[in-house]
Amino acid sequence: MSKFYMPIISFFKSIEGLIFLIGCCLLTIELILFALFGHYIPELKENFLSIIVADILAGRGASISIGLNLGLSNFMVISISVLLNIALFFIFYPLIIYFYGYLIEMKFIGKIFGSVKHKAQKHQSKIEKWGALGIVFFVWIPLPSTGALIGAIIGGLMGMRTITIIWVVILGIISSTISWAFAFDYLFKITEGAGKIIPSIFVGLILGIVIFRRLQHLYRLAKQKIKLKNNSSK
Repeated sequence: MSKFYMPIISFFKSIEGLIFLIGCCLLTIELILFALFGHYIPELKENFLSIIVADILAGRGASISIGLNLGLSNFMVISISVLLNIALFFIFYPLIIYFYGYLIEMKFIGKIFGSVKHKAQKHQSKIEKWGALGIVFFVWIPLPSTGALIGAIIGGLMGMRTITIIWVVILGIISSTISWAFAFDYLFKITEGAGKIIPSIFVGLILGIVIFRRLQHLYRLAKQKIKLKNNSSK
């Protein structure tokens, strides 16, 4: 039993544990604010949920475009997206870094975290020569495969300090959210009526990319299993 609790105790004594607790506090504050807004302004409740679900499933770009299309102000959309992304990053990044050895051995979770690390290693060579600026730009791109978590892992593979990674990723999240919120807002204004269709197209494209990447990954895994099976039967 002590072997199980010791890593958890040491985790909360580390800087990763502190970051995790800050993330939990941020997420709690955000959920409380959502509940208050939803209570006093019921029509905003569904808008908030739509943005959160879109952000988790399809990335920052999709959630921003949906939020603006629902009639929320730039300030509201930016605030929701920045707080949510930073909170989730603060929660999951420390867990992956500190408990990676334990998580990778779990049947289902291990595949997910192994895939995240594989994506980070895949992009590392392209970003490494640009250093911190490369990670900021990588996080700035509003796609699911270029999120804060993968950008932070790339920073870790590059040998950056944890505190440096945190500030670099936060800068990427904030700069990305602000710039894309104003870009989408401008796009919707100049396209007027057509602007109603654009978010749906954008979200559809991103979901299509996510599904395609996932199927591609599953195909590669199946291919590897068949190859290993054929080699073992010889």
